[in-house]
Amino acid sequence: MTNHMEIKLTLLEHPAGGYKKIFESCEELAEPIPAHVSGNIPAWLTGSLLRMGPGLFEIGDEPFYHLFDGQALMHKFDLKDGHVTYYRRFIRTDAYVRAMTEKRIVITEFGTAAYPDPCKNIFSRFFTYFQGIEVTDNCLVNIYPIGEDFYACTETNYITKVDPDTLETIKKVGFCTVTIVIICGPLSLIDRHDFVYNYLYLANVRQNWEEVKKAAIRAPQPEVRRYVLPLDIHREEQGKNLVSLPYTTATAVMCSDGTVWLEPEVLFSGPHQAFEFPQINYKKYCGKNYTFAYGLGLNHFVPDRICKLNVKSKETWIWQEPDAYPSEPLFVQSPDAKDEDDGVLLSIVVKPGVTQRPAFLLILNATDLTEIARAEVDVMIPVTLHGLYKP
Repeated sequence: MTNHMEIKLTLLEHPAGGYKKIFESCEELAEPIPAHVSGNIPAWLTGSLLRMGPGLFEIGDEPFYHLFDGQALMHKFDLKDGHVTYYRRFIRTDAYVRAMTEKRIVITEFGTAAYPDPCKNIFSRFFTYFQGIEVTDNCLVNIYPIGEDFYACTETNYITKVDPDTLETIKKVGFCTVTIVIICGPLSLIDRHDFVYNYLYLANVRQNWEEVKKAAIRAPQPEVRRYVLPLDIHREEQGKNLVSLPYTTATAVMCSDGTVWLEPEVLFSGPHQAFEFPQINYKKYCGKNYTFAYGLGLNHFVPDRICKLNVKSKETWIWQEPDAYPSEPLFVQSPDAKDEDDGVLLSIVVKPGVTQRPAFLLILNATDLTEIARAEVDVMIPVTLHGLYKP
C-alpha cells in the first residue's frame, strides 16, 4: 500500500492484465458470507455498503458487448460490531428474468442487440422487427433512496424498487409514477477529429495491457477543472473578468454579443491519468463551499488507485496497491466530525492475482488515506459502478 502527498507521475504497470477479471460473470450467493477482518473497524460504523454493477456478461453463448449491458447485480457489505458479511443477488428485472427463461438475450441493451426468437416461424420473426425496440429495465448503474424506499436505476425510464436488507426485487416502476427523475449518463469522449471514444465496450476494457495503453494515448487528456459561472451579469463591462473569488484563477469574461466566455482552472491533470466518480462530504457540504473531493484514479482507463484532492490547494493523496482494482470510494462522516474530512472512505477492492480472499471491503481514514481496516471475502467481485452507504 502507498500513500502519497503530492501525486506521483510514475504509474503502475499491469502486464498480467488482472483487471480483466472484474469483467467476468459470477454467481449470486444463497446467503451472506462472513468476511475476514484485519484492522479495527470504528465502532460507530454500523450499516450497509450497497453497490450496483454488472454481474452476468453473457447469456449462454451470447455475449453482452457493453459494460452497461451486463445484468444488474446488487452487492451488500454489512458492518456491525466490528464484524462484516458480504451478500449479492441479481435484480429480477424483465431483462434478466426473460433472458434466464428463454436462455438468450431478449431485450436490446445499450451495446447489444436482441434478435427475434429463432423458434418462431418466419412470419412471426418478420413482424417482430416492426414492433419497435423494447426499452431495457436492466438497472445496474446505481441505487437511490426515494422517501423511505430504495430504487436501482440505469439510464432508461425504468427503475426497480428493491429491499436493501434482503436484496429482493420488489417491483418495476416507470418514472411517471414517481416525482424524482434520475439521469446517469454513459461516458463518451469526442475529440476535434470526431474520433469517438467509448471505452465502456467490453472488448476494449478486456484488452491486454499494452493495447490499453495505446488506446489511452489516443484519447484526450482528462482533467479536473473548475469553472466559475457568475450569477449577476447585469450591465457588466465588456472584456472584464467577472470572477472575484480569491481562491481560483478561473475567469469569466463578458463578450460584445452578451455571451460570457469561461476559462477553467485545472485542479488535477496527469499523463494518462483520470480522476473519476468524484465524491464529497455530501451530508454536510452539499451545495456549500467544500475543500476535499475523493475519486477513483484511472491509469490508462484501468482503475488502480483511490485519490483525494484538495480543490483549493491542489494537494493530492493516493491509496494504491500493486494489481489491486478499487471501486468508487464513498465518504462516510464520523458522528463527532469537526472537520470536513473527518470520516472514512469505503471501497470494494479486487486483487485477481491472489489465490485466497481475492476481494475485500477497504476502509480508509479520509484525512490521509491510511488504511483503517479491510474485510476480505473468498469470492471474486466483478466491477461495480455506483452505490451508497445506508446507516
